[in-house]
Amino acid sequence: MSVTSIRLYNYCLVLWLLLSLSFFVKAESDNSTWQKPTPIFKQEYDWLRLSSDEWLKGDIVSMYDEELEFDSDELDLQQIDWDDVAELRSKNWQSIRMIDGTIAEGYLVVKDGQLSLVKFGETKHFELANLLSIASSGKNERDLWDGYADIGINLRGGNTVQLDYTFAVGAQRRSASSRFKIDYTANYSKYKDQETDEKIVTANSDRLTSTYDWFFSQKVYLRAMDFELYSDEFMNIERRIRYGIAMGYHLIDTSQTTWDVNAGPSYQTTTFIEVQDGEKKKENSPGLVLGTDFTYEITSDIDYDASYSIQFVDESSGDYIHHLQTGLEIELASDFDLDVTFYADRTEKPKADADGKIPEQNDFRLVVSLGYDF
Repeated sequence: MSVTSIRLYNYCLVLWLLLSLSFFVKAESDNSTWQKPTPIFKQEYDWLRLSSDEWLKGDIVSMYDEELEFDSDELDLQQIDWDDVAELRSKNWQSIRMIDGTIAEGYLVVKDGQLSLVKFGETKHFELANLLSIASSGKNERDLWDGYADIGINLRGGNTVQLDYTFAVGAQRRSASSRFKIDYTANYSKYKDQETDEKIVTANSDRLTSTYDWFFSQKVYLRAMDFELYSDEFMNIERRIRYGIAMGYHLIDTSQTTWDVNAGPSYQTTTFIEVQDGEKKKENSPGLVLGTDFTYEITSDIDYDASYSIQFVDESSGDYIHHLQTGLEIELASDFDLDVTFYADRTEKPKADADGKIPEQNDFRLVVSLGYDF
């Protein structure tokens, strides 16, 4: 190779090194000035930015008990700890309730630790730390509601022919200042006697409950309505109706754990299926109801719930009436859950039937069911 060729080769090598160095320096310079893109806020969505800097678009359902329910356009209904919310923008008017009882509405913006409502071109600012709840202002009634349906079925054939099912359905309406709930549970079981072909029912009960709570502070609420309709063939109860009111208090209210207690007077009317001679078929009694509700988020996909109540009524109406419902809710996919629920009921003084047979005081059952949230 000639001297000229060697020099030309060296010149090309130096030029290549200079160009590479220039490209590397430019890339480093561009990286240092890179700015993250700002999302385009389309008006047909509510927008949520998490503390991880991820954005979700969808619909604000509600915020209460330090938990935001957000119906994501891609991820469906999400329950998000309020501490994980970095920014929130609404497409429609939202209603907010503050700790001091103030209720206001408008387009909602939560950003940089500040809360603002925009209404008719005017912006009002509120202390984010004093926020109690968020709900739709009512322009779209559907946004105020959510619900669930659970079904657990056990079918057996062959040597034993048996059907067991537990069905539960409920709905809830939440606004910035109130909460209305209604729940219905049916439990039924029967089997077929292989020798006589007789179908024998072994469980048949229904329970309908409804409550209306009004929140007037961060810790205290008024249960303005507490209603229960109950029937149980094997407890000799054709119909038991209870009306009541109560005061409630939040013992614990964090993003992971909530624990409420409530107490108040009630009035109960019980109609029995059968009674002995000389006994009244219908009993009325004033009473007192004590209750508690506890929830704990074990993981992001598993929740533990427990609800217990006791009624103090006249001895002829049952004396002490206990009801416990507790279990796990395991998120499977989308809006579907696997629910494992334990029910326990106890009546201290059950009413004997026409033959003098006294029902068992205790009734227990464990139910595994598939649930759907809507």
